[in-house]
Amino acid sequence: MNLKDYDDYDIYDDPETEDYSSEEYERDSYRHKSSSKRSRSKKGGGGFTAMIFVIVLLTIAVIGAVVAAVYLLFFTKFDQNAQSGDKPIYTQAQLDEELQAVRLAADQRVNEAYDSGVEEGKRTTLTTLMENLVATGSTISSLRPFYPDKVIVVSHGTFHFVDINKELKSSDIDPSNLRTDEGGVMEYVVDGEVMSHKGIDVSSFQGDIDWNLVRADGVEFAIIRTAFRGYGTGKLVDDEKFDANIAGAAGAGINVGAYVFSQAITEEEVIEEAQTTIEKLSPYTSSCPIVIDVEFTGDGGRMDALTPSERTDLILKFCEVVENAGYKPYVYYNTEMSILYVDLPRLENIPKWYASYSSDFFYPYDIDILQYSATGRVAGIKGDVDMDICFRQFWAD
Repeated sequence: MNLKDYDDYDIYDDPETEDYSSEEYERDSYRHKSSSKRSRSKKGGGGFTAMIFVIVLLTIAVIGAVVAAVYLLFFTKFDQNAQSGDKPIYTQAQLDEELQAVRLAADQRVNEAYDSGVEEGKRTTLTTLMENLVATGSTISSLRPFYPDKVIVVSHGTFHFVDINKELKSSDIDPSNLRTDEGGVMEYVVDGEVMSHKGIDVSSFQGDIDWNLVRADGVEFAIIRTAFRGYGTGKLVDDEKFDANIAGAAGAGINVGAYVFSQAITEEEVIEEAQTTIEKLSPYTSSCPIVIDVEFTGDGGRMDALTPSERTDLILKFCEVVENAGYKPYVYYNTEMSILYVDLPRLENIPKWYASYSSDFFYPYDIDILQYSATGRVAGIKGDVDMDICFRQFWAD
């Protein structure tokens, strides 16, 4: 997505290693990029858990063997003597002593088996982790198999392990169906059939665009920035290329959407963002989706201080204004924002535009549009452009 602030020229130095969203702030014609690399590991895991299961089975087997040995050693002999009329060959004290010795021996064997299993489990876990790191180069991807019921997020250098909310609508995207060609273009392919639709999102950063060439390059939809709010000054600024971009895209037969980069911290500001976008769209179309782009900027961004509840309130107010005007509201975010900085259950009924630049895709919740690259190349555009795919024709809603 994009950020241009006439008064804010600080460049954000992203503290993330891998799997953490990277943002870049640039002045006037430059843009703010965000990503949250979310991915699935290419290696299977759970070696330690499996080894503990084996230890439990081994323990049960040892105890069973001990019980059987005690019975054969003592009670069978006792029964034979009783049947022959002889007195038992063991006193109760002797029997108790022998049983205690057997218990101690059994405990020692169980402990030895447990210690052996733990060490083997550690070796298996470390080997799996090492193989995953080599294969993916990603800490989060490598850890994920060991935490299948959690979303792992790195924010400000800290790892967060957050339970997956089973009550939210889950993603039906099969990562194995995501294919990326040599040119970096992603498709979603099921049984040999391409089920996705190619798209881009643009702002004044892309300069002048030849939209006929863009359409000829297979682009089906474009989401165009209408305005952005400065993350320091709070000033709402029109995107100077919006009119040219939406007219050119629509004229070339490309389905269009619109977004605003939000840094609203009050209800009045977020209403202003929604109304500005609606007014700018009115001469062109009444059917495209309108997206509120919410990003954690870091480095003292004015929206960063909001609580998840406060930020969610503003998103819902934006969506309310957009929907009342007859448009379809969407929300844009990455993993960090969606898991840590909004109240996701309250946004369950809002369509999602999700950003993740990881080659090992993972996100547990339902999304409609995926932004998968900030460095794409498309005919008709000079330089990099954000690349997107959608999994259904949102323009047909």
